[in-house]
Amino acid sequence: MDEIRLIACDVDGTLLQQGETELRPQLFDLIRRLAAQGVEFCVASGRAYSSVRELFGPVAGQISFVCENGGVVYRDGLLVARNPVPEDLGREVATAIWQREDCELLAADGETCWMIPRIPERAEQMKPYMGDRIGVASHPDELPAQLVKVTAFREEGAAALLPEFTARWGAKLHVALAGRRWLDVNACTKATGLAALCGLVGIQPREVMAFGDNFNDQPMLDWVGRPYVMRGADPALRALYPAADRPEPVIEALLNVLE
Repeated sequence: MDEIRLIACDVDGTLLQQGETELRPQLFDLIRRLAAQGVEFCVASGRAYSSVRELFGPVAGQISFVCENGGVVYRDGLLVARNPVPEDLGREVATAIWQREDCELLAADGETCWMIPRIPERAEQMKPYMGDRIGVASHPDELPAQLVKVTAFREEGAAALLPEFTARWGAKLHVALAGRRWLDVNACTKATGLAALCGLVGIQPREVMAFGDNFNDQPMLDWVGRPYVMRGADPALRALYPAADRPEPVIEALLNVLE
C-alpha cells in the first residue's frame, strides 16, 4: 500500500456531526503530529474559506484548504487556484433559484458569500457556513459576475431539487447534494481543487487519503487512493464504496496513520 502524504477531510457530517459546532481539540494535536511526519492535512469543504479557517484556527497556518467544493484553494494563506462558474451559467442558475419561493439563494465569489434572504434571520443562520464575509443582495443581477459556487437552500429538503437541476445543468456543471437542505452547483469539484493542490506539491492521487459523507465528496473519494466513507453517510453513497472503511470518528483513522 502506498505511503500517505496528504489527508483531505470534509467538515460537516464528517468532522462535525450531530449538530457539533466546534472541532475536538485532539484533532489539532493529530494534525500537528501528522505534519511532523511529513503528512499534509487539507480541509475539503463546501464552506467558505473564512469559515473553515476560523474553525481550524489553532492549526490554520499549517494546513491547506479546498473550499467552496473546489472553487478556491488556499495554501500557506495564499490563494493558489480558483475555478469560477461561467458567467452566463452562474447567472442562469442563480436566477432560477431566486425565482423559486421554496428556496433561498446563496452564492460565493471566493472572497464574499452572497445571499438574497427571504426571512431576516436567515443571514445569521447561514453565518457558520458562509464565514464573516457576507454580502446581501436583492436581485441576482446584483451578484458578482465571477461566482465559484451557487447554492439552493431548501428547508424542506434539497433532494427534491436534484432531478430538475441535473436535467437543466448537469451536462455543463457539477450538481450535488451537500447536506439535507443544500444543493450546490459548481464548475468544479473537490477533486478539481485537490488535484490542483497536489500538483503544486508533487503528490500523486494514490498517496492521498480522503474522508467524506455526502455526494459533493464523491468526486474526491473517486480521485484519491484511499477513500473513507462515514458510517452516517447516505446509504446510496456508501453503496458506491463497498470496500471503503467507515470510521467513526475520523480521529480513529488518523491515529492509524500515525502508528
